Amino acid sequence: MLSRRRFLAAIPAAGLAAGCAGTRPLRVAVVWSGDELRRFLTVARDYPHRTVTVYSAGDNIAALLRGPSTEVAPDVAVIPRLGMLYEPGIRAGIRPLEDPPPQPEFWRRLVSPVPGRVLGAWFKIAHKSLVWHRDDHGLPLPETLDAWTRPRGTLSIGAADGWMLSDWFENVLLARSPGTYPGLGSQAELWGSAEVAEALELLAAVWQAGMTAEQGRRALTLQFHDSILDVFTYRTADLVAAPDFAWPVIARYGAAGVTAAHFRFPAASAAAGPPLVVGGDVALALNAGDPDAAAFVTWLTGPERPAALEAWAGEGGFLAPHIPPEVSPPGLRGPAGELVQARNARYDLSDRLTGPLAGGDGRGLWLILTDLFTAATVTRERPAAAAAAAAARLVATARKGAA
Repeated sequence: MLSRRRFLAAIPAAGLAAGCAGTRPLRVAVVWSGDELRRFLTVARDYPHRTVTVYSAGDNIAALLRGPSTEVAPDVAVIPRLGMLYEPGIRAGIRPLEDPPPQPEFWRRLVSPVPGRVLGAWFKIAHKSLVWHRDDHGLPLPETLDAWTRPRGTLSIGAADGWMLSDWFENVLLARSPGTYPGLGSQAELWGSAEVAEALELLAAVWQAGMTAEQGRRALTLQFHDSILDVFTYRTADLVAAPDFAWPVIARYGAAGVTAAHFRFPAASAAAGPPLVVGGDVALALNAGDPDAAAFVTWLTGPERPAALEAWAGEGGFLAPHIPPEVSPPGLRGPAGELVQARNARYDLSDRLTGPLAGGDGRGLWLILTDLFTAATVTRERPAAAAAAAAARLVATARKGAA
């Protein structure tokens, strides 16, 4: 198994300075490491007006933006969770964009918590309703969610990354109850609804049908990239639900002769449409930073994109509202077009949550779903019982945040 550390070590190292000499460098904080950080550095080097210094704040980026010190505050931050825009302590430090770049209305609304004030622009977006498989495998693919409760091939799930489990939950809930999904970020009482309980039970049933107890135990130690390798390199599993940025891992580490294919996450019924869960990274200019920060955000996310950004998109693993779908590799052009159009799309729920349910490994929604996964796959509890326990914990946790 290729561990995360070995995976990142296999990618060429990159320095943290970009650009040419000039005045004080523009400081840009990001959350990425490894290949994403290296690719972003190549983009930042193209900025023609200032030297740019890029540093990875990792999981501490929220704390960095909440912090009182202006001496170490970045001028620009690229944040991975939209919910951070809704935290008063962070939102107060964001400088609204006076002349924001043109982006589709769906995406613009997401970064405008207050009408008329655009707080950021989308640098990168993600399609989170894809299921990947080997094209020549002859697998009987599930046409509906209920059909997936019967075996349709072995699942691979990187359950050590809690966001992969929350992506599963969000797709199942959005497919089953599109009316309930949008309110969960702000209405704590909805966590106790029958719709949430039913989605949890269906999710547990799908996981249980797709994995043995031993496979479930192993999945708890797998991260995102390992789950991709299980399907396309080691061929020990048949299906993996993963965003579009699975593509670079497949392209780099897939076994010889293996062709990747994907389908949309199944709908609740043959008459219903499939869910579309989306995510992404938002670029922000900060009040405590340099006045030129907004110009950098506009350059980074506008239609006149740097050559290095287009090259990144052309290799796959990078989709954005300001990059035409035809720039992407052929296998990703369909998902790229779906993201730009964003018909009936809903933003990643766990990335919108604040308070006790906010995502993070070992806490909140991610922890509760990890325990549900364990109950369904490892201890083989009845899906209804496992779902009832998870629903009760979700309600109790949501009430703590509302108190």
